[in-house]
Amino acid sequence: MKHGDGASTLALTLTLTLAGRGKLAPSPCRLRAGVRVVTLLLSFLLIMLAIRPQTAVATTRKTNPTTLGGNETLYLPMATLYPNLGPNLLPNGSFEGGWYHPDGIPELQIPEAWQFAWDEGPTGFGNEPWDVWVRPEVRVLPSQQLPPQEHDLFIWHGDQTLKIFKGWGAISFRLTTQLHLPPGTYLIVINYFPDLVADYQNGEKIFADDPYAGEVAFIVDGQQTDWELPRIGQQDQKFYPFTLTTAGTHQIGVAMRGRYALLNNGWFMDMWSLQQVRAAE
Repeated sequence: MKHGDGASTLALTLTLTLAGRGKLAPSPCRLRAGVRVVTLLLSFLLIMLAIRPQTAVATTRKTNPTTLGGNETLYLPMATLYPNLGPNLLPNGSFEGGWYHPDGIPELQIPEAWQFAWDEGPTGFGNEPWDVWVRPEVRVLPSQQLPPQEHDLFIWHGDQTLKIFKGWGAISFRLTTQLHLPPGTYLIVINYFPDLVADYQNGEKIFADDPYAGEVAFIVDGQQTDWELPRIGQQDQKFYPFTLTTAGTHQIGVAMRGRYALLNNGWFMDMWSLQQVRAAE
């Protein structure tokens, strides 16, 4: 696996305020001005993509959503950043297939074609009795097992989502798959929801306010990227481009952890993809 330098980082931040304060409708002048700003920024981005060195690989994975107003967000399509993406190569990338119990452990429902590993023992983040990694629980959940109001939050594609969680326990785990890939540059994209709940008040979730309550990283052939912070209590998406120099069976996946023993350390995930950006020259 070959990593590029920071000069080719493609993390995109485009924030457009359309509504001003409160819930007032945007004025036509503000809307036109906002569209012009976004158009200029996108034009600059496309020019930079066209002239970047072909051997460089981005090291920043995080996508930043464009804010439309209120609570609505829009993720720019990967095709905007990578116009020549191939088909999704991940097996069971939306976790719509079956599942299995590794070693007969009933609390673990691992999606077909995926492998699951977890940490146990001291977290290294404290000396209290609860500062230990514990085994998470894993469930492949169909929509019928979720409240209707949570369908759009936790299911991105199809009828199922994957939930990895633990109540009152710190968790650190890895979800990976093995697949044969030729040399080339690839892009992995994950959609997930960090359901990291510190409390319930009047029936409403109170999400953890410590930004380090959750962390995400990518794994390629046993090498893990730096931990990144997620958007806790919100749908989030991260991507990671990387280059393989040899053909063969490669390990691709994601690591996640919640270092605190929260009321609920929950992670929902769905609609993952791995696509080839370009073949080796």
